[in-house]
Amino acid sequence: MKTIQGLALRLFRDNKFIVFSSIFSIAIAIMLVLSMVLFSFNAQSTLKDEFKQMYGDMDLSVGFNMEQNKVVSPTLTNQISKNKRVEHISKVSLTHVKINKINSSFYTIGVENDQLAKSRYHFKRSLDERSIVINKGLAKTLNAKVGDKVVIEGKPFTLVEIIKDLDATGIAPDIIIMNQKTANMYAKINDHINADATYLLIKANEGTNLFTLSNQIKSYDKDLRIDITEQDPLIKNNLQSLHTFVIVLSILVLIVTSLLIISNFELLLYKMKNQFAIMRSLGATTKQMSKMIFIQSTMINIAGVCIGFLLAFLSQQFIYSWMSKLLDISSSATHFDVGIAVIIAICSFIIIQLFLLIPSYKSAKILPIKVMQENEKLDFGYSKIRVILFKILVGISLFLIIASQVMPTKGQNGVLLLLTATVLILLAFFLVFPVWLPNILEKLLPLGQKIFGREYYVSIKNLIPQVKKNTLIILTISALMMIAVFGSVTLRTIQVNEQEGLKIDFPTPVVVDTRLNSNTKIEPEELTKEVEKLSDVKSVSNFSTLGLGELKGQKKFIDFNYALVDVQRLQKQGLAPHFKNQNNDNNIIVSKDFARQYHLKPGQKVQLGLYSDERQDIETKGTYMVSAIEKQMLNGADVYMDWSHKEFSGPTFFRLYVDSNHVESVVKQLEGVKSQFPEIKISNYDQLVKQATAMFYQRWGIFMLVITTLVICTMVGVFNSLVNNIYSKRKEYAVLRTMGIKPTGIRNVILSQVITYIMIGLFIGVLLGLVVTYVLLLVDPGKITIDYKVIIAIIVAMITSSTLLFTYLGNKIGNQSISLELTNDNK
Repeated sequence: MKTIQGLALRLFRDNKFIVFSSIFSIAIAIMLVLSMVLFSFNAQSTLKDEFKQMYGDMDLSVGFNMEQNKVVSPTLTNQISKNKRVEHISKVSLTHVKINKINSSFYTIGVENDQLAKSRYHFKRSLDERSIVINKGLAKTLNAKVGDKVVIEGKPFTLVEIIKDLDATGIAPDIIIMNQKTANMYAKINDHINADATYLLIKANEGTNLFTLSNQIKSYDKDLRIDITEQDPLIKNNLQSLHTFVIVLSILVLIVTSLLIISNFELLLYKMKNQFAIMRSLGATTKQMSKMIFIQSTMINIAGVCIGFLLAFLSQQFIYSWMSKLLDISSSATHFDVGIAVIIAICSFIIIQLFLLIPSYKSAKILPIKVMQENEKLDFGYSKIRVILFKILVGISLFLIIASQVMPTKGQNGVLLLLTATVLILLAFFLVFPVWLPNILEKLLPLGQKIFGREYYVSIKNLIPQVKKNTLIILTISALMMIAVFGSVTLRTIQVNEQEGLKIDFPTPVVVDTRLNSNTKIEPEELTKEVEKLSDVKSVSNFSTLGLGELKGQKKFIDFNYALVDVQRLQKQGLAPHFKNQNNDNNIIVSKDFARQYHLKPGQKVQLGLYSDERQDIETKGTYMVSAIEKQMLNGADVYMDWSHKEFSGPTFFRLYVDSNHVESVVKQLEGVKSQFPEIKISNYDQLVKQATAMFYQRWGIFMLVITTLVICTMVGVFNSLVNNIYSKRKEYAVLRTMGIKPTGIRNVILSQVITYIMIGLFIGVLLGLVVTYVLLLVDPGKITIDYKVIIAIIVAMITSSTLLFTYLGNKIGNQSISLELTNDNK
């Protein structure tokens, strides 16, 4: 075993540059993957911590506004506590008490000694009738420490705990926390309020719908103010999708890195196969060779993973804080989760090691004479089988693509079919590409010679024998470009479609939704009038959930989606511009597409009905007149009806459209309405556009970070492989010089070979990227936006860098001594 390890290390020393570049590629990939994944975890953890810091364990707070002159009574507390959805209630009383030492009154919270109150206000000690907790700022003002006596309203209280200032909770900075019964006593004396509590903290049972619970509690007293401690769903969903996006990109990084490592390792094996053949001839067994190659690949992998782990740890402060600023996401910059990092590093090690086992296994099992033949073999094995498999896989892919679009269950199975088709297309190409490439290069020879001269002919002719050895180089470049094209096009397409969707969803600057859909108890007219009372509101219209109606055709009834609206208000806002009839009785508004499909015209009378579950048949509701045909209908409705059409009263309130010239002011005013209708959600167009743009640039920032790193790693790996290939052919270049080709000609030959490789890889990558993008975006067909800047930037970076590097290398090789080059062993 020691002999095998010694041989492995000796061969490493002879090929230091290849080994170091492989370790470098793995280290950069591991550092990038660890940084991205841990940043995503930290961002989610930070959001949870901030939410916990703000609200603790409570789900709802229930009470009355001060101006309502109503208090929480024991009866109300008892009613809420008996609700099956409520797990625990904690009473809170608010008042002001005077501290004698500074003769000032301070905001005071009376709490019970339960975990709900302690988590909400972040104290740990239980409070009796003569103990208090104060915040750090107030303690500094009083020059007090734990154990001191603080005289309040002439009575001494023991300070049992000092807590951090609670700025994040929205509470006044200086506070006193005392026993709830004591606070009630002071509220009765100082504020003349006799109540069971000012408000209640409520912890709901796990899995409870908080909006349903709030509606139930609201039924106990319609004047109750209910605040729901809900994480911003947009931020929450954004972080979840960011997490998924980061994991997918991390896997792609590992795959591209693995291809680079395989390319380098294949080159390492190519240079060592002569030694392998000699060892086999001297009696080395397949098992011994396998052990040696396995040790080499494992040492490279372990070194790269360890260095990458160390770099991620050392650079965590810089990378996390930089990514937080770049992506505008709160994240703990100092927390490096070693457990998660180790798991990610081990998984990455396994993935890369599995890729490295492929060339290792192939190289170890063959006989000495086969080693020599295999090392210089120009063509690919099983070429005919590869072509046949290519045709079969492409045929299956086309069938799956067509099936995903025409099957009745395409909504359920379409995504899976398209993903399978994409994988098969890529597999088919990777199988057939090595077979076709030499033929493509052969066909380029006559045309290239006419255009670029004999150096191009010589370079391509000399390139063809190297195709088998360097196929992975081209595939690595192709994989990089495929990721760049697919990622940039997908992100830009999503951004454009999202902005277009927001314009459709927001015909007015502010939209008010219900979170409960069909379970809502909101009366649309009541909510509409409340919103209309707000000073900065210009106009309001309401909209229902969609119902399914039936239109009587010539031979059968036709299904249509209808919404109940206040037609007059809708018309006033310009959302039904073609409606002119002021009389809403038996008038309907129809979408342009629906009218065209079923040949409906303004003024035409139609019979409408509903399906009756009791009769198990369609029940006709009457004759209605098409009063207007609108090009743009909201929320996918085919027909608008007025709320006055009671026979179609199945749908419930869904949305308000609020128009205003002072959006920020209206949103603040609507927050007050929210306490009366806690289930509503307020959205405004400007804010959502900002959030959508911020989310886009979060993903775009990570994507650009990944692509930039991949481009650098790919260039290092590819250029390293090409440099080693060029050095391994130095005898051939020396022979060309003896035949009369000048040093500048040698430079041109080398540049032609390198640029040809890179151009082929870039072209195929762009082509495959577009194919994959178009196939996968069939899931949600629409306009595709190609980001040409990213694609062109990568192409220019690759070609410029390769031209500069290999111009220098070509000049260096072209000016070497011919006699030394011919006698030098380049293997």
